[in-house]
Amino acid sequence: MEEKRKVQVLLSAYNGETYIRQQMESIVRQKDVQVHVLVRDDGSTDGTVRILRYYESKYPAVSVRTGSRRGAAGSFFALLKMADLSYDYFAFADQDDVWHREKLARACARLDQENGDIPLLYAGKVVCASSDLKKKELFSYHIRREPSFGNALLENICMGCTQVFNRRLLVLAREHLPAGNVMHDWWMYLTASYFGRIVYDGHAYILYRQHGKNQVGMHNHWGTRWMARFCRIRQMRHIRSGQAADFKIVYAKLLSDNGWKGSTKRQGDNGWRGSVKTRWDDNRRVLEWMCVYRERFGSRLALAGSRKIYRQNRLDDLICRLLILAGFL
Repeated sequence: MEEKRKVQVLLSAYNGETYIRQQMESIVRQKDVQVHVLVRDDGSTDGTVRILRYYESKYPAVSVRTGSRRGAAGSFFALLKMADLSYDYFAFADQDDVWHREKLARACARLDQENGDIPLLYAGKVVCASSDLKKKELFSYHIRREPSFGNALLENICMGCTQVFNRRLLVLAREHLPAGNVMHDWWMYLTASYFGRIVYDGHAYILYRQHGKNQVGMHNHWGTRWMARFCRIRQMRHIRSGQAADFKIVYAKLLSDNGWKGSTKRQGDNGWRGSVKTRWDDNRRVLEWMCVYRERFGSRLALAGSRKIYRQNRLDDLICRLLILAGFL
């Protein structure tokens, strides 16, 4: 009988008493994997901790930690530091979603097909659901090109609630945490796409619950999506170039030629196209451009015209290139 993969689920909770029971039930009942749930409460003031303590007493595979308020990203970064390296894979979880029973097993099966000696990140689609889970709709955002570092510089297509990753990525990320205000899932996408590989699943194994208290919400229709972007336009100014600069500083030693420890071996259809060293050079080049493009208009032109960076949606991509020329990103 094949041994089940061991997965540690890293769940951050904050004032989640309304929905967290359903999420905990869906996680502890995952099939065909051995699951341990490590929960960090981020300073809840409602009954969340009481509910979590109940699950901790009922299930040996649930551990609860409490801490002061850090926000979603800070709490998940703290969980990365707490993670137990004896597990095969690790997964992020939000407090208010509901997982299909095969979610983790599907992710593990996909990751098992890859080269486990490099950082690996699995992510996939979600089904958007109303607060009572009665209305469900597959998230419609189309992934037209492969995930890559050039894509990660401009957007995050790897939602944290779907992310499952191997030990290599966990160790790499937690030893190089960002100093700035970068979301945990976007940082994992940046890290894995530069140093390793992304496994993107076009299927959905999670009900992403939409309600008024989502710390990070999503919009499934272009109209509401663009209205939300317009409302936070000032907050997004220089966010992407700032993230790129953070990435360059934090990973400075590994980005040098002497720090590169990859292989130039060519991979098959499930791996990288071309040599890893070529892809590494491409990644470093667009990172440099992203960090300095606002300083000179010639750099803006080079970056805006590069095919190495892109957003998945064609209209988004065009607007993003115009914003690069304006020095906004």
